[in-house]
Amino acid sequence: MRYCLVYEANYSGVWTTTQTGDDFEFHHNIIANSRTAWIRDDSSTHHYQIHDCILSSNMKTKGNSSDSAINNDFLKMENVQLSGIIEIEKDQSKNNYLQLKEGSFGSKLQAGLFKK
Repeated sequence: MRYCLVYEANYSGVWTTTQTGDDFEFHHNIIANSRTAWIRDDSSTHHYQIHDCILSSNMKTKGNSSDSAINNDFLKMENVQLSGIIEIEKDQSKNNYLQLKEGSFGSKLQAGLFKK
């Protein structure tokens, strides 16, 4: 999962299971204003490395499939920001409609859909 924007997810931004290997690639993503940023299946023992991401304003950063917050060390985070206001463009006339507002916090990650 690379260069993705997840905003106001009802349950989680990403959900890894026992079948999601330790080599799962996760970088340059933004998960904001969601219930849980990352859920790991209860029976999974995998660990993941994530870098250059923003996981902000979520009710929980990490959780399990039983909807409980978990504090175990299954995520090794490098250059991950856990706070900051993500602003979404809501003007339908703009090319970046429903993407990050130009120049706003996180826009340098280039997460989301882009048009040439």
